[in-house]
Amino acid sequence: MNASTIKTSMVKQLPLKIGIYIWLSLVIVFAILSPNKVGMLDETTKNMYFHVPMSIAATLAFFSSMWFGFRYLRHKNLEDDLKAEAASGLGFLFNILAMATGAIWAKFMWGAYWHWDPRQTTIFLLFLIYSAYFALRSAVEVPEKRASLSSVYSIFAFPPVIFLYFILPRMVPGLHPGAPEKNNPDVNPSVSGSTDMIIRLTLYAAMIGFAALYFWMHNLRSRSATLSAKLEARAAEEPA
Repeated sequence: MNASTIKTSMVKQLPLKIGIYIWLSLVIVFAILSPNKVGMLDETTKNMYFHVPMSIAATLAFFSSMWFGFRYLRHKNLEDDLKAEAASGLGFLFNILAMATGAIWAKFMWGAYWHWDPRQTTIFLLFLIYSAYFALRSAVEVPEKRASLSSVYSIFAFPPVIFLYFILPRMVPGLHPGAPEKNNPDVNPSVSGSTDMIIRLTLYAAMIGFAALYFWMHNLRSRSATLSAKLEARAAEEPA
């Protein structure tokens, strides 16, 4: 990939970058200034527009990692492994951000940053699962072996993402909205049909914005990793 190709690619992506910037800017401004609130959340409703989309973005990223893991095992193309690593890294980042915004939310709603509520516990377990993924990658030096082991790991790591993010917290009683209470599930305000339409539209717009942000960041990380790998390979081929 030469300088001309890189420049052409950057020009083509400019409208996408501007669109994501404008979209997220409008969502953030509206989220901060909007007077609309979910009754039980009051002013902390604003945090919902960031905490929930970050969790969705993390899920997309972990799914992408699994997908590129499948592709690597099928085609044995190291670029797919680099894309899987980039996706896992971004998923790890969004998971940490979701964990941090959830802790801040817990401080205002429940009086402390951490309660080991089922939601907080499961998101921390995902942090540990993908920490182990990067530990595995750092422990294997041979690129092909590292790619194969990482691909298998990412494939088996994704089902727990769905279970820990979306299923288990709805099965175990807890403080977080959506947890069952006396066999009567408390509907999460973010998806409740009784919630103000403006709140739901803003939340869905934030989800779309963060999803687009993830795909753009993944494209950048993947291209950067591919270029770095090619430069390293070229440097290794050159005589000392």
